[in-house]
Amino acid sequence: MNLTPTQVNDWIQFFQKEIPNHVTDTRWQHILRVASYAKELALAHGYEDPDKAYLAGLCHDITKQKKMDVHQSLFTEFNLDTNGIPFQALHAYSAPLFLKKNYDFYDQEIQSAIQNHTLGNPKPALLDQILYAADFLGSDYCYRNLDLEEWFQKTKENLDFGIFMKAFQTISFLMEKKEIIHPYTFYTYNQSLLSLKEI
Repeated sequence: MNLTPTQVNDWIQFFQKEIPNHVTDTRWQHILRVASYAKELALAHGYEDPDKAYLAGLCHDITKQKKMDVHQSLFTEFNLDTNGIPFQALHAYSAPLFLKKNYDFYDQEIQSAIQNHTLGNPKPALLDQILYAADFLGSDYCYRNLDLEEWFQKTKENLDFGIFMKAFQTISFLMEKKEIIHPYTFYTYNQSLLSLKEI
């Protein structure tokens, strides 16, 4: 299913009212920031439908604060093997399933972007990259950082900058916590850094 611009706008209107029912206000503010950054980055990097990028941002964390039994129920129902996926990333895999089951909402590009916005992806599509970087820029870490505007401008100039910053921050955080780091995150870090070094 490829969403038409009218469908995208209709879904945006719907989810702007619906998603606050599933998350705290603090999480909702993060979601709104991510959606806004996703649209700006889509405009900057030639993604064909910036509003669709905004919609992906709106939906990306809908299951972030759900309990484990909600995630597991969805994985069982849709027969999705999440073995090896860290707990922190389960919401990225359950969110598209939750959207499909509860709202009959599905778009392949958006599903991919949501699924890959936490761990990264060895072969990311443009929307995957946009949402990954936007999730960093919209994070509480960035929101409190005086360098945010500079990071945003650099990411508008080169998407790999935002991708690198998110992967770097994720790895640093997980190492500090002595948590397992998924191979996709290391790969995303290495690939984005290599791209930046080639400039």
